[in-house]
Amino acid sequence: MMKLAVIFESSPFDRKGLFNAVHNRVKHLSATGECTVDVFCVHSRDNAFTRRVRHTPVVPSVDEVSIDGITYRLLWYRFSVLDNVLLEKMNLRPLFFRRFMSSRVELLKGYDAVVAHSFCGGLFALMAHQRFNIPYYVTWHGSDVHTHPWRVPVMLEDTRAVMESARCNFFVSKALMTASDKITVQASKEVLYNGVSEDFVEFSPADRAAVRERFGLAPEDKVLAFVGNLAAVKNVLSLPAIFAEVVKRYDASLKFWIVGDGKLRTQLETACSESLVRHCEDRSPSRHCEERSDVAIRFFGNLPSTDMPAIMNCIDVLVLPSLNEGLPLVCAEALNCGAAVVGSDVGGIAEVIGQDYVVPLGDSFATGMADKIVSFLDGKTLSQTLPSEISWSLTAERELSFLKS
Repeated sequence: MMKLAVIFESSPFDRKGLFNAVHNRVKHLSATGECTVDVFCVHSRDNAFTRRVRHTPVVPSVDEVSIDGITYRLLWYRFSVLDNVLLEKMNLRPLFFRRFMSSRVELLKGYDAVVAHSFCGGLFALMAHQRFNIPYYVTWHGSDVHTHPWRVPVMLEDTRAVMESARCNFFVSKALMTASDKITVQASKEVLYNGVSEDFVEFSPADRAAVRERFGLAPEDKVLAFVGNLAAVKNVLSLPAIFAEVVKRYDASLKFWIVGDGKLRTQLETACSESLVRHCEDRSPSRHCEERSDVAIRFFGNLPSTDMPAIMNCIDVLVLPSLNEGLPLVCAEALNCGAAVVGSDVGGIAEVIGQDYVVPLGDSFATGMADKIVSFLDGKTLSQTLPSEISWSLTAERELSFLKS
């Protein structure tokens, strides 16, 4: 039986995108019964000052966290302002973080292979390979390919080194693998899709009606939603214009939901309010949006992951206007819960929702998105289905075959 070490940087205390993807990969890989898996999770431990600078939350100081029977061994490092200056301002490799890696890499000794995720995990795996000659595999999820290497040149060099020494690099979409060619073509590469958690299923009509009532929705309400980080890469400031165009085209009861938080929240709230009021005035000069019961916008902030299947079962159309993506699991989760999805034509979005339901970025982006959204709301477009290859079971089988070979 193979003995595997999985290593990545994330937080088990705020389980979102990358953490959930790795968690499900480990869970399904372990379920094959052909390997034992130990998981190492790199996490920063910030003091009060750096928490204020980085806007990071207080987290429990523990050595291990167990979730669904999987134990995550936490590798704590102290965030260094000097390392941040070296990397961000001087384009030099971090000093204290490298020392931290050197002191912890011994933990990977003795494994048959290291399975790393994203940049930080890949650096650990490369160091283990150089010291102990352990083969390693890296899964790249999105920004670790299309954003971070181009923001800091030294990260580009290190990413290239990690890719070229890996036994194989897995990419969560075809688009992401193609984008990686800008970093290097001298590496072994394969596409290995993520899947969807079993928690995301379409509720029965009775359960769906009950959860919609719980969130204050009337039977006639249609919900258009964005779910994710309120950050620039998600192109969230395009949402007000998209929502306003939908209001102009659709006369029935509409609810706009924003689920998530981030640096752009305050700016987005203001822009949504101004844009929707202006367009409601254009349609019906005698009354403002605030006086209409059939148009409303709601900001939920961050919600527990356990609430997300219920949220998804309330949504009629999910909108994802991102500037870059790897393979957005939020699209797959929405489709599995019976929602329709419309998105920008970037990254792996089209691989999840289909080429007919994406819109190119550009001057007519908002109107193009609104046209497709309203087509779903009016029932003119048939429902979408999730591609069969986006499956954790299939991913575990393929990953195991690569590891065994």
